[in-house]
Order: sequence, then structure tokens, then C-alpha cells
Amino acid sequence: MDEATGEQYTSPFSPGYGKQPLVFGGHEREIVELTDVFDSLDFGENHSVLLSGLRGAGKTSMLSLLQNAAADRGWLVISEDASRGLMKRVMNSTIPTLIGGLESSAKVRLTGFNLWKFGANWEYEDRAREAVPQLRNDLVALSAARDGRGILITIDEVSSGKVRLRELSEFAVQVSHALNDGANIMIVFAGIKVDIDELIKQEHTTFLRRSRDLDFRRLSPAETRRVLAETSELGGRRIEPAALELLVSISQGYPYLVQLAGDYAWRNNQTARTITLPDAKVALDRAIRAVQSRVISKVYLDLSDQDREFLAAMAVDEGRTRTADIRDRMQVSDQYVQIYRRRLIDSGYVQPDGHGYVRFSLPYLDRYIRTVVGITPDPEDDVPDEWAHYPAPEL
Repeated sequence: MDEATGEQYTSPFSPGYGKQPLVFGGHEREIVELTDVFDSLDFGENHSVLLSGLRGAGKTSMLSLLQNAAADRGWLVISEDASRGLMKRVMNSTIPTLIGGLESSAKVRLTGFNLWKFGANWEYEDRAREAVPQLRNDLVALSAARDGRGILITIDEVSSGKVRLRELSEFAVQVSHALNDGANIMIVFAGIKVDIDELIKQEHTTFLRRSRDLDFRRLSPAETRRVLAETSELGGRRIEPAALELLVSISQGYPYLVQLAGDYAWRNNQTARTITLPDAKVALDRAIRAVQSRVISKVYLDLSDQDREFLAAMAVDEGRTRTADIRDRMQVSDQYVQIYRRRLIDSGYVQPDGHGYVRFSLPYLDRYIRTVVGITPDPEDDVPDEWAHYPAPEL
């Protein structure tokens, strides 16, 4: 475990997709309130929850946290993404699998609903009726057969494509009927805000408009420092102050980058009891290049030509930019600029920063655009934000 023995400390950081971090930054109160439902069945506003925000900001990790907490308390968990065929997968695969794992007493109760067939030793065989089964009936029966214990449904990667939205709408209306019939269900949708907004506009998703909203964006510098330090301590090591400050600057409060930079610094010398400044400097180069390759470049490719033009007009400035300057640089109308301003804010790439100003909210996106377009930023008239004391370092 240390330099004396030559054994390695295992990294406690979790930069992999959707992995639950040991220390979750932000949303502490919401986590407590949501997980308390799994014990109390006192739902309040938490029957339906919408998680929205930046890619890599922790939405899928939050889903994982909720899934683990629900399973630990005896809830059934249905975990899916919003890809095509959602209803069929849940009805034909997920629910039969859940039924197969139920205790015998619950299976005895299920027979009273005349929905499924069971063979010897209560092995699940098939659906018992010829009529087309409905998800609402399955959910109500499963909830009732288990003494009212709940069902957590998580749907990740919500998409605003027409086919996907139609399927999600059909799925949501079945869940809403099950809720009206008394089933103890918490359903959580996760996606980028523009896609979540399109989902709740659908004709049959009225109940989702009363959902609890959790917005996932950047952490504050203080939260970033806490997550890095506490995660390292849980792994049995400490981070020296200079290294910690550099890791805070590298990660810029972006949750994926917090885990990635911490992991790179940790692995540079896994036998030492302390993560040092040279370890953090290794993370500087590797983490920024990795996030540019894995996230930033893909974000840029997904943007429309008009989105790119708007962001290029922003990237002329170091820090925040006046919307009026963007309009003048693009040579378009105020109305045109406002359309793309709102769209990019809802996508999480841009954030308002005072009346008439915007600022990049996805770290390193501005630098990537300057590199692609060939822009030298103008630092004049910039107003610092909470990250002013932790500027993103250069490679």
C-alpha cells in the first residue's frame, strides 16, 4: 500500500461512464430527500424527477446512486435508456426478469392478478392472458404483490427525436396511469435540457410538467476541492495543497474532469502516500487532452453551423461576452441572436452572466473553438466569475 512495501493504492476516482463517485459533489439535500423516499414511501413531489444539464455533469452517476440506494432498500429497479424499443424491452425482458427474482410469497400474490403463469417451484413461465398486456397493469401488480414496496424506473439519454419522443410519451402515460392506480413508483428521466423540455411538451406527458427538476452543471471551486480531497482520503492518500489547487484549476468544476484529473494524478505514483504537484502536472496534460478528445470535439461536431458561428463570436472574448457584440460580429438581428442564445443555454454550453452577457459553461470549449477557428481572444472588459482565482491552465 505504500512506498515502504511497494504495494499500490487503488484509485478511488471513477472517471468511467455512469460510475457512481465515492464523493458526490452538489445536490446533497436532493439526494437525501430522494433516497429517504425509499424508506418512508412518503413521495411528496418525488414521484417523477427530471435530471438535466451538461454532458459529463453527473446525471448518469446520479441515476446509478439512486438505483443502488433503491435496491439496497428492497425496491425493484427498472434501469433503461431511451433508445428505440423501450416499451418492448421493459415488458418482454426486464419485468419477466424481475418476476423471476421475486420471493415466493410475492409470486403467490401475483397469481391473483391473473397476469403471469408460474411453473413448478414458482418458476416464471409466461404471460397468462391472450389480451395485449399493458405496462400500467404490470407495475400496479408488482407494487401490490410486494406489500407496497416501491419500483424505481430510470430512463437515461432522453432524446428529442420524433420516434424516441413518441415512445417515451407512450411509456410515460402508462406510468402515470399506474401512479393513479396506486402503484408506489418513482420515475427519473435524464438528458440534456433541450431534450427534456421537448419531452414534457408532448401531448400525454402532462404529469411530467409537475416533476421535480435537478439541474446538473459545474461545481463551485469549494465543492471541487472537497470532492478531490475527500475522495483521495477515502483511498488512503492525501493531496498536498499545491497539487490540490492545480487539480481544482484543471477540472474547472466539471464533474467528469474532476474524476479524470484526480485519477490521472493518483496513478502517476500509486505507491506514495501523498499526491504531489508533479503528479498533478501529469494530470494537467493528460486530462485536458482526454476531455478535448472524448467530449469537447464531439460536442463541437454535434453543433449546427449557426451554433458554431454564435460560439465563435463569443470566443473572441476572454471570459464573458456582450450579446450585442455577438449580434454585431454575426451581422444578424437581435431576434436571431436570442434564438441561438437560448438554445445554447438550454444545451448547457453557455450560461447567462449578468444582464446582456453570456459566458461559456462547458470548460475548454472556448479554447477548442479558438484553435479550430484561429481566434486570438481579447481579454478587455472581462468581469471575473467564481472561477476567476482558478483560471483554466494552459497545456
